[in-house]
Amino acid sequence: MLETADERYGNLENRFPGNKTTRLLLALIVLLILTIRFGFAPDSPDIRMAGDILILAAALLYLTGVLLPLEIASLRDRFREEKWLFLFSFIYIGALITFAIKTMTSGTIPSTAVFSSVVVISFAYSVLCSVRVLLASFGSWALEHLSASAILPVSFAIVIALGTVMLMLPNSTPDGHISFVDAAFTSTSATCVTGLVVRDTAADFTLFGQIIILILIQVGGLGIMTFVAFFALFLGHNAGLRESTSLTRVMDSDFVSDLKKLMGSIIGWTLTIETVGAFILYIIWNGQPVNWTVNFKIWQSVFHSISAFCNAGFSLNPVMADASSGFFSNPVNLEGFAHVPGIAITIGTLIVLGGIGFMVLTTLGAHMMHRMKSGTSRRMSVQVKLVLWITGILIISGMALFLILEWNNTLEGMSFSQKIANAYLGSVTPRTAGFNTVPTSFITPGMLWFCVILMFIGASPGGTGGGVKTSTVGVLFMSVISLIRNKPATEIWKRKIPSHDIKRTAALLFLGFLAFSISAGSLIISEQNTTSEFGTFDYIFEAMSAFGTVGLSTGPTADLTWAGKVIIILTMFVGRIGPAALAAATGRKNVIRYNYPETRITIG
Repeated sequence: MLETADERYGNLENRFPGNKTTRLLLALIVLLILTIRFGFAPDSPDIRMAGDILILAAALLYLTGVLLPLEIASLRDRFREEKWLFLFSFIYIGALITFAIKTMTSGTIPSTAVFSSVVVISFAYSVLCSVRVLLASFGSWALEHLSASAILPVSFAIVIALGTVMLMLPNSTPDGHISFVDAAFTSTSATCVTGLVVRDTAADFTLFGQIIILILIQVGGLGIMTFVAFFALFLGHNAGLRESTSLTRVMDSDFVSDLKKLMGSIIGWTLTIETVGAFILYIIWNGQPVNWTVNFKIWQSVFHSISAFCNAGFSLNPVMADASSGFFSNPVNLEGFAHVPGIAITIGTLIVLGGIGFMVLTTLGAHMMHRMKSGTSRRMSVQVKLVLWITGILIISGMALFLILEWNNTLEGMSFSQKIANAYLGSVTPRTAGFNTVPTSFITPGMLWFCVILMFIGASPGGTGGGVKTSTVGVLFMSVISLIRNKPATEIWKRKIPSHDIKRTAALLFLGFLAFSISAGSLIISEQNTTSEFGTFDYIFEAMSAFGTVGLSTGPTADLTWAGKVIIILTMFVGRIGPAALAAATGRKNVIRYNYPETRITIG
């Protein structure tokens, strides 16, 4: 008999002391203490010390719950089930033992630095356990009470709301104040990995605020249910068949039989690519004539690597670069590094890797491993080949068009290698990333219109980007070809595409264009009575950028009225969760036991 989601996730939480309500209360208290400690930054040393002691106590409570019962046989079984949780627990125990030994050998309490290290580790451990409890509770509730199509919008709405609250904390901004609309806009843009900003990420947010934005980007890029599944599978028990089916429908995946392998692949690819990307960016920035400290270079590298892989487009606006060495005055985003090909190539490659989807990355990884072991190639699925073909065509055609239209415009004065690198990024970034090394407002109208098309297409299924997805365009193209050739079914590489998928493609394209049209029309109406210097096309571009979760803008974002900002917020939300929610809702075809007579309708 299968366990229910509540029973299974309940077992996951039972590793901690107390009943379910007590565990939730402890987790919420930990997060409240962290919020006060870092969000309000109290000046009183006594308050900070009290918070540190409470966190230490919470961490010890969690540790007690992990290690009890103390029977060796029981611990051995649980270690096999929860290796990662035990690993973190043993690391924490090691830190406590080190602290105790130093205390006993010296006869006094160790230095503040040593105690602070223990507190930091306690913070990390208690946060890990608290997030685990909260995600387990959310997973139990969501999978038990929500349909697959409702899980995504609800989870994203919760994350956006929490992000808005966190960004409104006094310590998130230098002056301690940000309006609700601006905080909600920033939170939505980060969670929906868009990149449109109404406040300067570097100047208008403190380090704490920037960390909140980066967390929202990471959670939004991978999806909250990915984290639910990760914590459930790697820090607890395996999910049941019903929960596995629900999770795979949320992610529109076919890996029902091995959800744990899928989660491991997603997290593994993410950590590997983001780490390598940050390392490369650090090396490149380390060789630039900028007055940055080592810590700031590391932070820049990590932030931009995660932002690029998640297709967010948020930048810390490195205007501290020597503007005289670039090509544009008052550079924003990455414009100050238009003369550094390595930046554009690295950021662009991270965008592509994040945008092609985790299923493609997993397949390519398995393909390479098989080739290394056996020397032979494995056949790729039609889905993977289609995504790679469409992605390649869009990148090459976009680069070619960018070079042709911008050679004597935004690329003027650059060397050949600089033009190639900037054209590469200029081709990749409109498909949901939002980074730019040349001013978007300076780009020719023809290239801007091609950007609108790329923004509508977007990334690939299962990736970190938005849009209607490359596979959707590929299926549409093949269905048109089959229609022209009078074939009874849509075919691709000697395979037939089910008619149900053709209907899903048509529905997604229609609803996507409808959502964009409503957004663009509403935005034009809301801004028509302003004294803004921007025209109709600027707002059309802005609406498509929001729907495709891209982040490129010709300039009107910061000058939008509150109504315009709300419209963009809703558009970003719909653009991020709409296609995925539609895929989850229509992923399984209902069986009907009746048929109506067929009729013909004139088309065209």
